[in-house]
Amino acid sequence: MTAIEKLAEERDELKNARIERILLSAFSLFSHSGFDTIAMTDIAKAAEIGVASLYRYFATKDEIAIRTAIWAWESQKEVILPLLNDSGYYNKNGFEQLSEIFDLFFKLYQNEADFFRYIYFFDAYVVCQKISSKRLKNYQKVIESVEEIIEAAIIKGLKDGSISKKFKGKEKELYYSLMHTIFSATQKLSLTGKMLQMDEMNDDLEQLKLLGQILLGGIK
Repeated sequence: MTAIEKLAEERDELKNARIERILLSAFSLFSHSGFDTIAMTDIAKAAEIGVASLYRYFATKDEIAIRTAIWAWESQKEVILPLLNDSGYYNKNGFEQLSEIFDLFFKLYQNEADFFRYIYFFDAYVVCQKISSKRLKNYQKVIESVEEIIEAAIIKGLKDGSISKKFKGKEKELYYSLMHTIFSATQKLSLTGKMLQMDEMNDDLEQLKLLGQILLGGIK
């Protein structure tokens, strides 16, 4: 490697590290305060860079919001996929695979509730800002990569009989019914937490696990 190539590599590493810091800062700010109250200056300050430097990487707030959403999903995939590979997941029947996915989902809620808050605020921001589906193509791709794993478990379950045959031909609808229900409940709990005194008497994680049992029980 020449001196020029080494210098270019170091610059790339510095750039990537800076972008990672920006995305982490944006994620933290947006997931705790929503999007409306956070300005580009706030993100620059949290990332410890100048505002002008931030705009060199991300031209608009929309752009950094979308990129951070992609980063958030990819970060979770980097944690979850190795767990599936190490657990004998692919040797299990379809129902057991879905059950394991739900368990990982609950662990994600325990350890990364900010992720669910971020996605909730991001969805609302996209709607309010009228961000086009064309601009969300890369975001959709990362979600589709997660969807493929869950749909594969559903299809396997229909083939091996661990999931009721009455859902045959409705794999996509079943996927959305299961995941929209569990994801919405998780977002609700991550946002409100123990907002009311009556909430103190309930274990939010146990609520999610019970919901998971009800959903899974309905597809056997």
